[in-house]
Amino acid sequence: MSNRIINLSISEESGRRLKDPSNPAIFHFETYLPFTEAVKLERGNANVRPPKENHPFKSMMSTVKTGPEIFHLKNRGITYICDKFVYDNRAKKLSITIPNIARSKMEDDGMPRFGVADGGHTFKVVEDVVEDIQSYKEDSDWTEPYVRVHFLAAGDDAIGIDDVVEALNTSIQVKTYTIDEYRGKFDELKEALQIAKFDISHISFRENEDKEWHVTEIVQRLSCFLKERWKITPPSSMYRGKDKALQLFINDSSGEFKKLYPVMKDVITLPEFIQSALSDNISGARLGNVKGVKKQNKQFRRECTDYLSTYKMDGAIVLPMASAFRSLLILRGDFYQWKVSPHKVFAHCAADLYKVLLGRIGRVKSAAHLAADQEYWINCEKIVMNAREELEQLEQLEQLLA
Repeated sequence: MSNRIINLSISEESGRRLKDPSNPAIFHFETYLPFTEAVKLERGNANVRPPKENHPFKSMMSTVKTGPEIFHLKNRGITYICDKFVYDNRAKKLSITIPNIARSKMEDDGMPRFGVADGGHTFKVVEDVVEDIQSYKEDSDWTEPYVRVHFLAAGDDAIGIDDVVEALNTSIQVKTYTIDEYRGKFDELKEALQIAKFDISHISFRENEDKEWHVTEIVQRLSCFLKERWKITPPSSMYRGKDKALQLFINDSSGEFKKLYPVMKDVITLPEFIQSALSDNISGARLGNVKGVKKQNKQFRRECTDYLSTYKMDGAIVLPMASAFRSLLILRGDFYQWKVSPHKVFAHCAADLYKVLLGRIGRVKSAAHLAADQEYWINCEKIVMNAREELEQLEQLEQLLA
């Protein structure tokens, strides 16, 4: 793969080499760059978090406007990973070598990691300020800010780039699922979702991505259908802690989650189906008066589902109902299939599920507390199992009469 060189102008007084204390194959260079030089750097693909205009970002922009001369003192700067760097003392030029990767290929597996590994929000500030720098210069008292940049260069065998990025981002509390995405932990899940016709472009796999679905929610719902795991106790812990579900998924050495992949779209969207269909199966009931249920002004449909809904229901209401349908799964070979359609069974037992909801919702302060109500989970399971048995008996009777 070809490389590209970025040339930066720096003064001798504001830059220096640093010797790595333990590995001679790792090279460091630290310098202060004016924003108009720092912006020449390419963001790259090393930083796992897309920048977001949050409170720290706004605070940095405020410093740029009101105290640009102390920006480099108040900000911890940028860590930038490159292939190598060369400093020409006579020309006062620092040349940075980075991989020459097309923007469309940045996120492809196997592409070398480079660029802003830490300080992504700082770099966003640099970009925004330089883009509008003429308006800043209209203030005669304004001076261009500087930002500290720590360049890190090493051969492929000298350092584990993933470990460096993970450590840097963990220090700023990047969410676990973001790191897992960076390390490719969701690759098989993505493939299975695409096969199931679930558009992964609507799923956030990283922090600060504003999308309809979250990978943690996907994993949470799948975890509630791990049939072998929840034989004795209901999966209420999966609702209360998405991180627990995520850990189950990441450490799934026995392939429990993979067994669900052929039915995963049904599993993931079953709460939306219940939300959509419940009112149609409980004639005469005023669903909108139930705690945790709100009637909407117009019907809505969640992205990646086929279900129009009139009522918005708390997840603590519908997820225990949905997870009860795991009893309909049957293992054939290495994968689960539906022994009988969950939609068909739901139509048979929806009224009974509604009665259970009414019986338990009055015992809690808010609908969210249903998530910890073991009786609610267990009663939903019993109703679905009874409905399945009743349908099987009806089918047998119909066969006898045929």
